[in-house]
Amino acid sequence: MNSVLDLLPAIILLAVLVGYIVIWYISRNFGQVQKHPDRVAEIGPRAPGETSNIKIDKTNREIKFNLALMLTIPLVLLCSHASYFYWFADTSNSLVGLLVWGVGVGVIFFYLVKSLKLIKKRKMLRLGYQSELTVGEALNKLTLDGTYVYHDFPADNFKIDHIVVGSAGIFTVESIARSTPASATAGRDAATVEYDGKMLNFPKEDNYKIIEHAEWQASWLSDWISGVIGEPVAARAIVALPGWFVKRTSADGISVVNPDQFPSLFKHIKPRPLSEESIARIVDQLQHKCRVRAPFDATEGQDQFAV
Repeated sequence: MNSVLDLLPAIILLAVLVGYIVIWYISRNFGQVQKHPDRVAEIGPRAPGETSNIKIDKTNREIKFNLALMLTIPLVLLCSHASYFYWFADTSNSLVGLLVWGVGVGVIFFYLVKSLKLIKKRKMLRLGYQSELTVGEALNKLTLDGTYVYHDFPADNFKIDHIVVGSAGIFTVESIARSTPASATAGRDAATVEYDGKMLNFPKEDNYKIIEHAEWQASWLSDWISGVIGEPVAARAIVALPGWFVKRTSADGISVVNPDQFPSLFKHIKPRPLSEESIARIVDQLQHKCRVRAPFDATEGQDQFAV
């Protein structure tokens, strides 16, 4: 009986740990759309940054769970050691205490490092999410002129941030998030990116992968649309850089713009006209596919283009 009382603190803290795990599991699954074998509930059109928002929520849950473990496991170990020392006082070994403390410190350090990495990841996801919202809001204004706009389009294990369909043709729009200098004295040059048709030259880095990735997405959409409607359609790529001034040094390459330039871009871009019948069929396919469904996971490799 005494042994049970001696171990009671450890039992209580172990129960708390189990409670943390149960709460985490419930919070992780609560509110998610359940998958059905015969149907997928369609709730409405996907919002800008829908996938990024899901990833942010998932990261928040992981951070909370790691912090709970970081605080709880060392307490459980300490209480267990105290009970062991009390019960087996005559045969206690200092190595046992060092081992317990070592494991406790190791657990704290492990989950602390893991949480810091997740916090950094969450910051990048939030930056990308804000970028997609900004670009999405700018594109939505085009719908007043009869243009169709879709967001967070689920493709083959990746997503297309935005798709625009109108009289000028069909376009993919990639939202790119890059922090601009916070200092008010930094000036316009510090927030200007040069574009030569192949490479984006930011003040602190050069990046050609963004352009290649945007072109690849447009190519994928061209193949997919052509296949589902039964006629060739060529989508064009656009890269949007919220908060940045874009200085073109060549007429070559795809369009790279600040979202504020969308009205001018779509007004003056060389059209690739689509018939009303083709537009109707394209829109029907996009509306069918681009719905809010059970949480969609884009590949982790896409994150490098979002921040």
